[in-house]
Amino acid sequence: MFELAIMMGILSIMALIVQATIDGATRAERRVRAVRTATERSERLTYELLAAVNGSRILLTGDGVGAGYLGALELDARPLLTGARLPRTDALAALAPDEVGDPHTGNILLFARESDAVEAVADAPTAQLRHIDLYRIVCCYPTETDRKLILDAPVQPARDLVVWRSVRYANLTQLQDIEDDDERRSVVADLVGRFGCDLAWDVGAPVDEAFFRLGSLGTIESTPVVPMSIEEDPDAGEGGRLVHAHTQLAPTKAGDPYRRARLSPDDPAVWKPDGFEVKVTGLSGTRKVWMHLVVESPGGKGVVGVQSNTVIAHPRDL
Repeated sequence: MFELAIMMGILSIMALIVQATIDGATRAERRVRAVRTATERSERLTYELLAAVNGSRILLTGDGVGAGYLGALELDARPLLTGARLPRTDALAALAPDEVGDPHTGNILLFARESDAVEAVADAPTAQLRHIDLYRIVCCYPTETDRKLILDAPVQPARDLVVWRSVRYANLTQLQDIEDDDERRSVVADLVGRFGCDLAWDVGAPVDEAFFRLGSLGTIESTPVVPMSIEEDPDAGEGGRLVHAHTQLAPTKAGDPYRRARLSPDDPAVWKPDGFEVKVTGLSGTRKVWMHLVVESPGGKGVVGVQSNTVIAHPRDL
């Protein structure tokens, strides 16, 4: 009986060792899977944003003009995260973390990008066409969802990064530069009737002075649309880019090597980027946009994979 008891004790210890080894291997496999998911989504989204900003035509930042455009966007379906802000541009600021007490970093990216240009009919009998540039306004911003991905305490709603795209707007200057009245009316009527583009944009003007209604008979209204509401194009907007892939923006945590803010020295109790930071520096035409994205993915109880990426874009800012 004594020998049997010793044998049972040895077997129990061996069973515990095997169980601990299996649990450790399982936990390691879950962590690897979570890190891989976070890495794939973070890298894909980071380089999508990099390509989009590199091809932008005008950046809208935290001055009066940028704030006006941000306020005109129809974001009701996926509201801005409370406290989210546009970056402030300083032509002389270094492309480096902000100075304490002088914040320039934001967590909203707002810019205009050329859509595919169209060839509008200027003279039907002669098949004369006019090349007209179209623009979309793009906004990338954090929002809070009703899902919860990380179930470890404290449980918080998942935060997503939205890529929002407006409907297309015709270049007002190009339309006004058509000297022949009949050709201009034909081009405008074609934009409205065939391409569904019923607003022209004075690119870069304040939002209450920038958009003019186009008529189906070829007219351009002489007064701007006020107040202006910038609509989303449901066929072009991508919505949330993380939560549907079982990932989310990582909440800012001071002292965490992955989740800490990289560009903003603000106390997290005052302002925190929560996984998305944007800083804009340089003169118009030579701007640089520094973007830092931190994504996390759950791997089960007690396991979270985190990935951070930093890129610098060089937009063709007007």
